[in-house]
Amino acid sequence: MLYCSTNELDCFQYHDAEIKEMRFINRDMIWIVSAINATTKNTQNTNAEDMCVEQATMRFDNIAIKSIVFSAYTVKDSKGNLIEDVEAITARPQDFDEILRKSTDRYCFIFDMNSLTKSHDGTYEACFNIDGSSGDYYFTFSFSSSTVEWDNFSGKAWYEHPMWKKQQ
Repeated sequence: MLYCSTNELDCFQYHDAEIKEMRFINRDMIWIVSAINATTKNTQNTNAEDMCVEQATMRFDNIAIKSIVFSAYTVKDSKGNLIEDVEAITARPQDFDEILRKSTDRYCFIFDMNSLTKSHDGTYEACFNIDGSSGDYYFTFSFSSSTVEWDNFSGKAWYEHPMWKKQQ
């Protein structure tokens, strides 16, 4: 691949990126994604603006799944009356494989990377908000390192276009 970003997950913007494939090889997790945006802080983006990556391979080495938590939500009618109130649900570890496998059946988008931390022993922990065929959930896992590789930018990030810029 032409570009390779190592341990720079915080130098990407993920809103509306699509996970086209999610697979596990040994203890590594690999995502094939489209429409992530390399920010100007990313070492591989030498452009003056954030750029959209056409398709990338994201690799997380030595992962350990911490949790999958399905989002809480409420449904109200047009008058504001509560119709449904669902609390957050934490998935059981024995269900993780099935949830992740089913996530890309029809669609799988990333809303955001909610957190990224590095511990004193050098491992990372990330939490991604995923909306996939399994539902809307927060996926938290630890890993030893990450790489994002790609060949092409498809243009400016969607939010760099004038219609999305706030007028000053």
